[in-house]
Amino acid sequence: MNRLRFGALLLMRGRRFGFYLSHRIVLTVPKPGHVRAASLAAFQPAQVLVADGVAVPFFEAMNTATDCSETFPSSFDMVKRFLSQPEEMRLNDFLDLMKRRYGAEFVDFSVPAPHIENEATGDKTMEESDVIKEFNSKYEEARAKFGKRPNILVCGYTGSGKTSLTKAILGDLVPDNAIGDGRPMTMGYDCYENELVRIWDSKGLENGQAEEEFTAHTRDFVRQRQNDPNVDNHIHLVWYTIQGSGARVTDCDLNLIRNIFNPEHVIVVVTKADATRQRQREALIQALTEAGISESRIVFTSDAESGAVGCKELMHLSYKMLPDAYKDAFMEAQRIDMEARIQAVYEKKGKAKAIITTASMAAAAAGAIPIPLSDAAVLIPIQITMIASLAGLYGLKQEAVKQSALPFVAKLLGIFAASSLLKLIPMLGSAVNATVAGTLTAAMGMFVKSNFEETAIAKVKGQPAPQLNFDVELFKKFYADYKKNN
Repeated sequence: MNRLRFGALLLMRGRRFGFYLSHRIVLTVPKPGHVRAASLAAFQPAQVLVADGVAVPFFEAMNTATDCSETFPSSFDMVKRFLSQPEEMRLNDFLDLMKRRYGAEFVDFSVPAPHIENEATGDKTMEESDVIKEFNSKYEEARAKFGKRPNILVCGYTGSGKTSLTKAILGDLVPDNAIGDGRPMTMGYDCYENELVRIWDSKGLENGQAEEEFTAHTRDFVRQRQNDPNVDNHIHLVWYTIQGSGARVTDCDLNLIRNIFNPEHVIVVVTKADATRQRQREALIQALTEAGISESRIVFTSDAESGAVGCKELMHLSYKMLPDAYKDAFMEAQRIDMEARIQAVYEKKGKAKAIITTASMAAAAAGAIPIPLSDAAVLIPIQITMIASLAGLYGLKQEAVKQSALPFVAKLLGIFAASSLLKLIPMLGSAVNATVAGTLTAAMGMFVKSNFEETAIAKVKGQPAPQLNFDVELFKKFYADYKKNN
């Protein structure tokens, strides 16, 4: 086993447990008391919890331990507390649970010898290869967390403008040949999707068709989706379309809105607003509100060819109503309000700050025992996780990751070389302490966040993305600013 993970669970000499921070530092309870950072060397030989040849990481548990003020009788009690295990659990029971839950068991652990970069040939060292693999793994985790794709069901009578509405808001997601002139273009449920959003376009109810059949078919579809154990496959929002010029709300409409769908997830979209007279509008609002539908959930729209009236309002209401986990992807997918997309990028600064703060705290814990400059690269796993999380948060796509982020993280080895750190941080001395480790990581986070934010905005504007090159002077500025304000 030669692949460790930041936050991996270690079983050390004397049956003591700890969370792996680096080849030098482990979080543990060396004796009854508080969790603290200790030298890994003091606890060798050790074992690490491994599944499929890779250490199992417990990043959140380790993070919680970093900021913990509780006292524990032993390191095993610490682990049970942070992994939410029963207090009365014995060691053998715990090991059996880890094997059942993760397919993992403890294997011998040793610190690998460092590799030296071949500056003459420029070939990637084993460390550089590991850095890239680690980043890719963390990036996929971040995209799964921050880029959750919403499912939106568009439902209503044939000819009510379902697919035209979808195209007006989401652009080329819906193909041109899916839009007809009052003809049923979908049989059952057509699915239009990209990596950001999935639209289910229901077969329209045709005049004269048995409403009971259509209602039953819709009920079965909704139940199938909502019974899926994975909430990411549920229907998260319903756009129920009613043609405005018809000025009629049917019993079938009301039954579907109130009884088949969750009313809290439904927006009634009155389409063809450009052809709807004022008295028709008033009649529709009255019929819907008398049936208990809030007027705030009724939006009058027209398609793109008729000016896309009301489409921005529908987009903003949809964004507001979607569960938080699916908001970012929907905002990035919509094509009706570019300014809103840009504003949404700026509003990610709070989440970005949380990511950077978490990494900074972890780095400070790793530096609790001062790190010699020659070993400063032990901070890289922390920074890889931080950079990958920021890339996922700002929606960097694979191409941007390949062209910009990966070359940058590969350079971290050089940036954290002793000679480079001495140039970056004047009067650093011979070791990196907790304060310097935390500040160094926070400055790197702010440096990368600034680039990723610019990249996301450039994408919205259709402009070339800036390259993520390491600007020494800009980094020094971020370092000085963070040190001054914290």
